[in-house]
Amino acid sequence: MPLIELKEFASRSYDYVIVGGGTAGLALAARLTEDMAISVLVLEAGVETLNDPRISHFGQTFGQKEYDWCATTIPQVNANSTVFSWPRGRMIGGSSGVNFFAWNKPAREDIDAWEQLGNEGWNWERVNKYIQKAITFTPPTFSEAEHVRRETPNFIKESWAKGPIGNGPIQISYPPLRIDLDIQSQKAFQEMGLSFATAPLDGNPNGIVIGPATIDPMTLQRSFAGNAYWKPNSERSNLSLLTNAVVHRFASTEVEGELLITGVEFSHKDSIGGEILTVKALKEILLCAGTLMTPKILELSGIGRPIILQEAGIPVNLALEGVGENVQDHIQASVVIELKDDVLDETYDVLRNPREAEKHRALFAQGQGLHTMGVQSFIYTPLSSLTGNAQDIIAGGLENLQLGMASGKYSEALMEQYNIAFTKLEKVPSCEIVAFPGWTRGKNMPVAGKKYYTLVAALNGLFSRGTIHVKTSDPTVPGAIDPHYFEEDIDLKMLREMVKFCRRMARAEAFKPYFGETPQELSPGPDIVTDEELEEYLRSYCGTIFHPIGSASMLPREKGGVVDTKLKVYGTKNLRVVDLSIVPLHVGSHPQSLAYGIGEIAADIIKGLV
Repeated sequence: MPLIELKEFASRSYDYVIVGGGTAGLALAARLTEDMAISVLVLEAGVETLNDPRISHFGQTFGQKEYDWCATTIPQVNANSTVFSWPRGRMIGGSSGVNFFAWNKPAREDIDAWEQLGNEGWNWERVNKYIQKAITFTPPTFSEAEHVRRETPNFIKESWAKGPIGNGPIQISYPPLRIDLDIQSQKAFQEMGLSFATAPLDGNPNGIVIGPATIDPMTLQRSFAGNAYWKPNSERSNLSLLTNAVVHRFASTEVEGELLITGVEFSHKDSIGGEILTVKALKEILLCAGTLMTPKILELSGIGRPIILQEAGIPVNLALEGVGENVQDHIQASVVIELKDDVLDETYDVLRNPREAEKHRALFAQGQGLHTMGVQSFIYTPLSSLTGNAQDIIAGGLENLQLGMASGKYSEALMEQYNIAFTKLEKVPSCEIVAFPGWTRGKNMPVAGKKYYTLVAALNGLFSRGTIHVKTSDPTVPGAIDPHYFEEDIDLKMLREMVKFCRRMARAEAFKPYFGETPQELSPGPDIVTDEELEEYLRSYCGTIFHPIGSASMLPREKGGVVDTKLKVYGTKNLRVVDLSIVPLHVGSHPQSLAYGIGEIAADIIKGLV
């Protein structure tokens, strides 16, 4: 049925209540309700924005409260007390409706590592199968995109003339606009000794990747959970979605030594006098609130670390030490280069001019302009491909972690993660370089009328582990997000070397027609020279790349796990978590594809098919 109003939800009963209408939550809802005998209610804190054109315009929704939770971290002790923004989607479709469109997959070894940690069946073959179930991939023809053809995976090369691949709801394609400078970036990557990845969408992204995006090739609109999983199925009589429903906590009782969730308590903008409402599920509660909100709702429900709950004034209903722990993120730092005045290519910088912004909004309606460009140039590689200092950094990091283990700083469970991560560092991509057509971030702001190109160094294999915990029993108070950036020195040193690589690449022959013989570096800037100066700069001016995971990790309970391999919360009878918070060890790619895969897998788990 269509979106329901508050008065309608109370007149119905539901087999499953899904908390969070985001990326995984809507995939899960759509698949469950394929069976008309199953009824589902989705509670979404945000609103319906499917027809808002800004959804399909690059980077237009960050920091806007109608789309974004606008979360921030606490000041980071090892990053000069910097407070970082952590945007998260607050709308039907969640973060799949506000991200940067990138569609890629991790290396096979990244997913197989989950199984190594004790999660039987959670391996590359299975996860990739379910990711594929979510998508329809439309490769470009030879004539449309010669620059894509060389590096696309073999299974796509064989299908050039056969049209779209797959029949999933999420549309994957290549944006039609690609400026000359972006094409030249591929040559610059090769000048630095890198080659094209052999199978970037099939388990081996190591190398240069021209990345596709979550864009419908027919309409050029963003393809995301909202318009792909929800909208086509919104008329199903067994699927209901209530917006503006902010979940506070779960009501529960103990049955046979386990916690039974008896209701979901939430507030709604239309409730009389701020009344707290409750909905019950006949079968299960499915928590899909994301890495930020999932641990908060668990803790407000008395599920979590007793010391955290007690300090917040929350009675302990279920002691579960892993809730809000093991948080991992990707971080980045930007090398921003000013383009020569005679460069004709337009970059996103022109959109800072209101007149140009309006022009490109109008062009998009005609399938033209900068909003049809996107980000397509990537490198995924181990650190050793970027610097001759890799072995020394890795050896020093391993020694420090072993000393920490000996002193009791790290648990055996965490050291198991670290040992796997160090093994992967030698050959599996944990470093990402993104060529971005415009200014992104840094110490120095862009100058009006100037255009820029940014080489973004994104570190995807951090050793620092963070936390997300409530501070009070008041559900309106945001939780404390503490990613512990640079707590492990190896993270800082790896990011430093990546930035140095980007600086060297800016001097590649391929870039000289655009950057000149001596690139004019806006940020970090020519005054940042030594390793020590660069490290100090990074402490203040690095940023997240918006990929937090792990706050309700799928691990054995004795290893700090929150959910088992069926995504059931330990110690509960009818509560599962289905979102990126269950990822136990981060991957070297953007995690959007994983969120869809997790939602698809969860649906089959619940149906008893896996």
